[in-house]
Amino acid sequence: MKNRFFLFLATAFLMSLAAPVTAWSCGCIADPFSKKYQLFEKTWYGTKRKWTCVYTCQDAQQKRMEIVGSHSDWYMTDKGLEGICDGLHYVNTYSTFKMDFVWVFEEARWFSPAQSKAPELARWNKEHCR
Repeated sequence: MKNRFFLFLATAFLMSLAAPVTAWSCGCIADPFSKKYQLFEKTWYGTKRKWTCVYTCQDAQQKRMEIVGSHSDWYMTDKGLEGICDGLHYVNTYSTFKMDFVWVFEEARWFSPAQSKAPELARWNKEHCR
């Protein structure tokens, strides 16, 4: 059983090397240091946030463009992943300083602009992606 599982993993890895580099024809990646809050209003019944992030988007012809995407949301609870830019990946890590788990930025990942709630990315997706 272990040998079959190892063979499956090895085959899947080799197939992934042969796959094309881009999984889709259009994609965006966020600059993790570009987030700017326009509004951060905390009350006893929740938190309202509005923020912008800078994204580098690449179309099917490999042309890149920087787009400022605007986001807004309202939260009743704050668990640490609210108000982040699309495509940023965080990991939950134990902090000995805080003696609790905290979210730590790991990497920026490419994502499809069709998945974003930012109106600017949705507009760019309609104009440049098929």
